[in-house]
Amino acid sequence: MLGNLLLVAVVLVLGLTVTTLAFTFLDGTGTPTAEATFDMEQTSAGLELVPTTLGQPVTVQLNGRDVQTLAHEDVGEPVLLPTAPGDRVTIVSRDGERSILLEEEIDDRSEVGDFVTYYTFAEGGGSAVLDRSQNDNDGSLETDGGLEPTWDADANGSYLQFDGTDDHVYVSDITTETGVQEFTIATKVRFTGSTGNVQQFVEHRYGSNEWFLETANTGPPFATSYAVQYPGEAVQSGPTLEVGETYVLVGTYDAETDEYTLYIDGTPVASDTFDRPVEMGELRLGRDFESSSQYFEGRMYEFRLYYSAFSDSEVATLTRAMTN
Repeated sequence: MLGNLLLVAVVLVLGLTVTTLAFTFLDGTGTPTAEATFDMEQTSAGLELVPTTLGQPVTVQLNGRDVQTLAHEDVGEPVLLPTAPGDRVTIVSRDGERSILLEEEIDDRSEVGDFVTYYTFAEGGGSAVLDRSQNDNDGSLETDGGLEPTWDADANGSYLQFDGTDDHVYVSDITTETGVQEFTIATKVRFTGSTGNVQQFVEHRYGSNEWFLETANTGPPFATSYAVQYPGEAVQSGPTLEVGETYVLVGTYDAETDEYTLYIDGTPVASDTFDRPVEMGELRLGRDFESSSQYFEGRMYEFRLYYSAFSDSEVATLTRAMTN
């Protein structure tokens, strides 16, 4: 279903310089005297910002959220911006004026990472979950005898509310022709209850195999289990996730090292190694494929699937970008 769009994205990863931005501010204008220049290049995870000149400290924001601060000693050091379609990159001075030095709208496929799917749950209604990665991997709200997940929003953003008993999101086919060898999954969730023994955030099935993020058979507080092949290849965190709290959960699989790692709020909590090919198939959010009892009871604010493995620092930046 991803077709040529993903093939184009892979080609664009190969070191393409997107643009160079330079700004000079003059005395007497109410704006700080400074010169700030930046290079931006596309990477598999999004735009990479490299400051080439910094006359003063600055703050880098993604959609109004601070993701990095930079000073003169950071010149030449790359900063990952895990950009997606519709994102806004802003760089502001760190003095009292908080002057905007750069503002860039991300609206082109060449400026985003190697997405397979990207859901923000901002639709507000209906039975379709729109894929904002520009790959047309839309999902549908499903019910197993009750009501579909419901749309709402709070201070953390737009979300889908899952009831923990009989609803989920289904994506029928995310097969890619690029021969995916590694991936990163990320979701932002908040527990609203503790229904059942296992709460399923996401499960992906391909052939007779699967990978998933779910709670383990404990809680609350819940432990988190991340598998790249079930049942043999899974890692688990300690019981740290509480009802009523919001978390960013990330799982990576790196084909070069065969390492797969689970992160909670940007911190690696468990990892192991396993060598296997990676495929793309069907996906569920909020329910297991095999079990009729493993549902998620809570809010899901965001879900991202990339066909590249993020490093520890990239996961940390991605987490900040997904956290208000």
